[in-house]
Amino acid sequence: MFYSMLIRFRYFVLFSLLSLLVACVSVNNTNLLVSNANAAASSLQSCDVTPVISTEINNTKGLNPEKISFLNWNIYKGNGENWQQDLSGFARSHDVMAIQEAMLDEELTSLLKTHDFKWVMNTAFYLNGKAAGVMTVASSESVHSCGFKDQEPLIRIPKSTLVSYYAIKGSDEKLLVANIHGINFTFGISAYRQQIKRLYDAVEHHDGPMIIAGDFNSWSDDRMSEVRGLIGKLSLSEIEYSVNNKTHVFGNAIDHVFYRKLELVSNQVWQVSSSDHNPISVNFKVPSSLL
Repeated sequence: MFYSMLIRFRYFVLFSLLSLLVACVSVNNTNLLVSNANAAASSLQSCDVTPVISTEINNTKGLNPEKISFLNWNIYKGNGENWQQDLSGFARSHDVMAIQEAMLDEELTSLLKTHDFKWVMNTAFYLNGKAAGVMTVASSESVHSCGFKDQEPLIRIPKSTLVSYYAIKGSDEKLLVANIHGINFTFGISAYRQQIKRLYDAVEHHDGPMIIAGDFNSWSDDRMSEVRGLIGKLSLSEIEYSVNNKTHVFGNAIDHVFYRKLELVSNQVWQVSSSDHNPISVNFKVPSSLL
C-alpha cells in the first residue's frame, strides 16, 4: 500500500516538473502584494503585531455580522473549463473568498470588478509573465494584509500565504482571514512543519474572530497531524459536513476551513468540473457578544 502511494507520488512530482519546464516560471525572492487598490506590485509587510494593532478601523462599514458567507477554492490556475461561470456564481452569493492558484489576468480581475469585489494577492511566482499565488476577495477592503511564502524543497517553486483583516459593522473586532497554499512536494515533514509554524506565528496574537482556510495539501497522516496541532494551539473549530465532497488525496482531505469566535450557520461542499478541487462554502455570523 505505502509502496504504491510512493510510486504515485513520484509520478506526480515528475509530471509537475515537466509541466513547469514547459511553462515559463520566474520567482522573485520578495513577498509581493498586488490588490485592486494598487495595481503595481509592492512589498508585502511581515505579519508583525504592531501594524495590525495600530490600524484604525471604521466599524460603520465592513462585513455584515449577521451573515458572512465564506468560500474556499483552489481554482487550478483557471485551467478548468467554465471556471469563470462557476466563480461568478459563487461571487454572487459570498462575501469573502479565499482563492488558491489564482492567476492575475484581465479575465479574473474583470470578473471580480463586475461583482464589486475588493481583492489582495500574495504573489508566489510568475507563470508566463502573470502573477500566481493566493488571493483573498471580499465585499469590503481589508484594513491590513501581510504574508509570506515558502519554497517547495524539490521543485524550488514557492507557495504563498496571505493574512488579511476585515472590519465588521458595529464591532471593534477585526475578522482575521488566513489563506494558505501548503507546500506539496516533500519526502519528509520538516519543510511542511515549518510552513505551518510560520502560519501560527503570523496569527497567534489575534484574539478576535478568525478563519483559517486554504489548500493545505494535507495528503498524509503526518501532514494532517501538523494541521491538527495548529487547530489545537489556536483553539480552532473544525467543520462537519453532512455530505463530504472535499477533495481527497491518498485518502486525506486537502482543503480545509477552520474558525474561531464565529457562529457556524451552514456549510456545503460543491462538486465542480472546472477545477481539480471542490470549493467549500460556509455561512457564519458574528456572536452578539462581540457587537
